[in-house]
Amino acid sequence: MERLRSLVGRRENRLDFLRDLVSLLLSREELYSNDALFRDAVEEVYSILKSEVRAGKFELLNAYETAVVLRAVAFNENLDVQALLRKLLAEMG
Repeated sequence: MERLRSLVGRRENRLDFLRDLVSLLLSREELYSNDALFRDAVEEVYSILKSEVRAGKFELLNAYETAVVLRAVAFNENLDVQALLRKLLAEMG
């Protein structure tokens, strides 16, 4: 993740960092070819948005939901509806 931070530049504002990171991912296809780097970036996007929503920034809820789907695709999780429903139920406690 440090490599990505250096590519984007260190930002104090987490949302500005995310915007830069996502823009970088969209503009530099070679990042997709490095699976580990791409997954780190997706995990960072997911984690920051999750944290922001939990902190009460509900205007980011749609972005967080999109990050959840992106994370599932990036990590090749089973996208079977039944499996996702079971996982959802388990994650809710």
